[in-house]
Amino acid sequence: MIGKLIKQDVRFQFRHGFYYVYAFVTAIYITVLLLIPMEFRSLWGIFIVFTDPGTLGFFFVGAIVMLERNQQLLTYLFITPVKLKSYLWSKIVSLTLIAWLTSLFIVYSTLDTTVSVTFLSIAILLCSFFFTSCGLVIAVDSPSMNHFMFRAIVSMIMFYIPVLNYLDWISFRLFEIMPSYSALILLEYAMGREGGIFSIHIPSSSVMIHVGLLTLWGLIAYRIAYIRFSKYILSNTGEVREMSV
Repeated sequence: MIGKLIKQDVRFQFRHGFYYVYAFVTAIYITVLLLIPMEFRSLWGIFIVFTDPGTLGFFFVGAIVMLERNQQLLTYLFITPVKLKSYLWSKIVSLTLIAWLTSLFIVYSTLDTTVSVTFLSIAILLCSFFFTSCGLVIAVDSPSMNHFMFRAIVSMIMFYIPVLNYLDWISFRLFEIMPSYSALILLEYAMGREGGIFSIHIPSSSVMIHVGLLTLWGLIAYRIAYIRFSKYILSNTGEVREMSV
């Protein structure tokens, strides 16, 4: 069932131009990185890869949910045998897949450094899982696209505050358990591996802690998304009101 839903989601995203937007944004990222001197490129590469699976999945999933609501797809979807869990995982997997592919393409097209595919993939997948789940949380009951964008921007600013701690511009230990900080640490670790791009190393205890933290944050965000969809979608299956986009 979930395999069919993922295929449908990919087709839906392709039909509405999401893949073209991803390709355009990826091309911009690559161009910007290639213009940056090599000694600074790795640092900027970390931030660009961080924003690629995070920001795009966060905003795109909201647009997708709102399009489906306007087209009344959810009204009919949940009177079928499709389960809410399968629906949510389909959205997360389909967007995480493209985020993973584009991020790997950006890294290996621009960075002259040794990168671990294993840890880079872990960082991208966990980052995308968390942010896409957050996008689902705020999109489910947004009455309009403008309302969703306002929520998304405010939420993204809050999520990005720990970046200041990562850059040592501020020092606040609480930020070190936040998902954005963990994602940056994992990306930095992945892009600093020695021994070639397919190297696998036993990570330090601090890296494993951040893997656990980002996984935990992702599961919390997913659970909140599940609860909110149960409340606002499943309880209003017959609602056919059109939203403003």
